[in-house]
Amino acid sequence: MFLGRAAGPLYNKPGGGSNFLCLHEDPQWKNYFVGHQSYTAAIGGAEYDFFPNYNVFSEINNGGRPLFNNPASCAVCYVPHRSTILMIPARTQCPDGWSKEYGGYLVAESSVNDGSLRRRSSYICVDEAPEVAAGNVEQNHAVMYTVEVHCGSLPCSVYLHERELTCVVCSK
Repeated sequence: MFLGRAAGPLYNKPGGGSNFLCLHEDPQWKNYFVGHQSYTAAIGGAEYDFFPNYNVFSEINNGGRPLFNNPASCAVCYVPHRSTILMIPARTQCPDGWSKEYGGYLVAESSVNDGSLRRRSSYICVDEAPEVAAGNVEQNHAVMYTVEVHCGSLPCSVYLHERELTCVVCSK
């Protein structure tokens, strides 16, 4: 099991992933570009938006403090005797006892708002050395971009702003 930070697409931006992810508390980095890239996907920390008067969740594990507008945590658990394949974002290595299938970078649709209609896509892990398939170039039917961190709700001390996120696919 590992504990992490819930993260997902920026709510007010098009593109990016359509799903929430559980990012490891201790991200590992590979190659990255400093500063904002024009066409990238974006990810940020997920926050609880459960209004205090309408919150159906227990706050017992939060010391009784309201969840509203606070960052969300997450965990990934292993159940013994089951076959599992897991994509772990923000990591380059698998947990002890797991086998690394491949590692690379997290990608999704771009979050740039250029006026075109963009739809959210799932975050996927693409091998660090991807292969090119046969077909015509520059069709722009579905386009994937690396995912950059937007820190703030994600702690900037470990999720360095505008770095591209790594990922690893593990099996057990």
